[in-house]
Amino acid sequence: MSTDPTQPVPPAPPDPTTPGGSGGRRTWIVVALVVALVALGGVIAAIALGGDDEEQPSFPIVTGATPSIGTTGPSIQPTGPTDASGPTDATGSANPGCSGTPAPATLADGTYFGFVKSIDTGSDAMAFDLACFYTGDEANEQAAQRGDKVPVPNDVYIVNDNPATRDVPVDPGTELRLIDWNACCETSPGAELDALGTAIAQGDIVEIDGRRYAGGLSPYWITIEDGRVVLIEEQFLP
Repeated sequence: MSTDPTQPVPPAPPDPTTPGGSGGRRTWIVVALVVALVALGGVIAAIALGGDDEEQPSFPIVTGATPSIGTTGPSIQPTGPTDASGPTDATGSANPGCSGTPAPATLADGTYFGFVKSIDTGSDAMAFDLACFYTGDEANEQAAQRGDKVPVPNDVYIVNDNPATRDVPVDPGTELRLIDWNACCETSPGAELDALGTAIAQGDIVEIDGRRYAGGLSPYWITIEDGRVVLIEEQFLP
């Protein structure tokens, strides 16, 4: 190293612990950044944990088993307006087997609700499946017993716990009050018994001679006189 007395002596390095030094400034900057980051993290955590009650909607949690539907037999609930009283103002409790008493093998004279399974115009025989047509409080009681929704839609509930059919003689001149599904939904004259039998056999809506028959898709009220069916009236269930 030169010992020339005229050469300036370099200054001593700054003390890193001295606030005025550049090292001190860096230290304070680092400390400030750490403090700021900690504070920012605290704010973010507070927002995540607390939040605004009005902006954090809570959704209900539904527990429990979903009620089973139709566990004792098929049930039908109409989804639109219908004449709940039926053509004879009868309710399901008036049908044999719907009020706790067994239904007889042979149906006596009267009016019954159910499903037509077949019509054989050659032998004038009908296979008829009795069902129960409930309205009002009875409808809700029956639905509740089966775990179905109450109040029932349109105040009507149909129960068909027993799929057994009964053979009922049909008068060849029986009156038909059926819906023409080309012009829903009132019953009208002009239907033919053999056409109804054809539609029931096909299991779908069928158009015959310009008239549309729902066949077995609809329930019916039948009236028996002198041991024979003399009236078949379709129940509208949209």
